[in-house]
Amino acid sequence: MKSSGFGNRACAVGFVVTMAVSGCKNESKFEFDTLDVAPAREELSEFSLGQFRIPIPVADMTDHKKRIQRNRMQLDFELVALVPPKEEAKFADDWERHEGKIRDHVIRVCRNASSDELLEPDMTTLKAKLIDALASQMGDREVRQLLMSNVFSQPL
Repeated sequence: MKSSGFGNRACAVGFVVTMAVSGCKNESKFEFDTLDVAPAREELSEFSLGQFRIPIPVADMTDHKKRIQRNRMQLDFELVALVPPKEEAKFADDWERHEGKIRDHVIRVCRNASSDELLEPDMTTLKAKLIDALASQMGDREVRQLLMSNVFSQPL
């Protein structure tokens, strides 16, 4: 005797309808599932810190017996700080007072960066060091993130 399969499908449809009518909820047990549909938690404002063109000496140490090969490269980028809107006015005032010192800190951090840090795809380590340099100069000014756009490097 052959089974048509129609009866199994009808039972499955009946089960789904019964569960929907009886109030069966499909709630997720995982907290992270709700994050996919959650709105952004914080609005941030962009504050331009300007464009930079920094010549960087790069030392390659391949072996202790070989000489150190020194090269230079130029790193060009635009730096933008993301800050909470309520902190933007204070950040702008501090930037106006300390712009020269902050630009010097940015240049120093980039020049002291290792070749590995400069070759990272997102430059995460370099940006973290730049955030620390900003915090040391401007105090606790809620810099949430730094964006480096129009990044271009070339050997000199």
